[in-house]
Amino acid sequence: PSWECVQEVRPLGQRHGRCDAGTCLYPGGREHAEEEGPWQLQLCSSCAAEGTHRHCSSLGNSTYSWECNTCAGTDTGRHRSTRCPAPGTGTRLGLAAG
Repeated sequence: PSWECVQEVRPLGQRHGRCDAGTCLYPGGREHAEEEGPWQLQLCSSCAAEGTHRHCSSLGNSTYSWECNTCAGTDTGRHRSTRCPAPGTGTRLGLAAG
C-alpha cells in the first residue's frame, strides 16, 4: 500500500501543508500557500503525504488530481496528473483488456 512508503506519520485530521517539489518557486516559501490559483497546494491523490504548489509542478487549473513521484511509480494508477479524457479516449483502470 502507498501509505507504507510515507516517511512521516501525521496525527489524524492534520493535513500536509508544504510544497515538496524539487524546486519550490513560491516567493513565500514551501510552508505557505494560497486558497486557489497557481500557489494553491495540491496534495497527492493517492497518499496525501506529499504536496506541491500547482505552479511548482506545472499543473494547470484544469488538473484536479496529482500523484507524487513515489506513488506514480507504484501500481496505484496515474502518473503526475489526471485530466478529464477527451470524448472517446477514456481508459479503464484496473480492468483487463478484452
